[in-house]
Amino acid sequence: MIEHVAPVFIFVALGYIFKTIKHDISEALTEFVLYFSLPALALSKIPHMTFNHDVFSIILIAYITMALSLALGYIAGRFLKMDRKNLVTMMVIVGFGNTGFVGFSFIESFYSLHHVSYALVYDQIGTFIALMTFGIALIAWGGGEEQRGRDVAKQIFFSPPLMAVVVAVGFHGTDFPPLIESILEKFQATLIPLVTAIVGMKLEFRTLSLYFKENMIALCLKMVVAPLLILIGLYFLVDLKEDWVKVTFLETAMPPMTLAVVFGIRGGLNKELLINALALGILFSFVSIGLWNLIIS
Repeated sequence: MIEHVAPVFIFVALGYIFKTIKHDISEALTEFVLYFSLPALALSKIPHMTFNHDVFSIILIAYITMALSLALGYIAGRFLKMDRKNLVTMMVIVGFGNTGFVGFSFIESFYSLHHVSYALVYDQIGTFIALMTFGIALIAWGGGEEQRGRDVAKQIFFSPPLMAVVVAVGFHGTDFPPLIESILEKFQATLIPLVTAIVGMKLEFRTLSLYFKENMIALCLKMVVAPLLILIGLYFLVDLKEDWVKVTFLETAMPPMTLAVVFGIRGGLNKELLINALALGILFSFVSIGLWNLIIS
């Protein structure tokens, strides 16, 4: 297990060290990933995927997991008697997983870059669309702001990764010329190192003691309770030995989502609670994801 987790840990550490010694360039790297790395992966892998029951099952599991997690976050927030801002912050932490940046890194380390295509479906058609629709509306409500439907729609439909997914589906079964394939392969090769370094640059250790109890509850629900409930359901419904099932399940257990944290901070939610959840979740994932992978393997 150590040899699989070590590359993720090393790239995260390098990102954090670079931010500490030089400066935080995660925003620029994120733009590169969104405009080049993720679209290249979509255009390279999705045209060769078989759109069968398995792919639609991945999407269904993604939305069931998010609905369950959001409900758990709401119950926890009510139990802790949180005000509206902190309640929505708790729901965002528990509800949306880092199925992209962290998820892709772990899936590639445990399996292969080919298996990341399953994670891409989960992330883009599941997590990303949910965040950009219901998530943005929820954050706006929690932060006391209104979000116009037209703005939400533009953010969804003009997202480069999602546009690439749509184009890739249109080219399903098509082989691109060798030159195009070579270019796509080189761009997608940048995905894992960059997204993992970005996660490292988002880490902040100085304020981890703030909202520690709330974060422990949120992370336990997000990374232990929700995946356990999903695993029980999967055990009775599908073959856990299937690769797509393993990848999909690991995606359900990922730590809080970086993009959701960024949107939450911009939307006026509890900044310290969000940042600490992101940092602690990433650190916890080095143990929890490895253990979950051992369980399903």
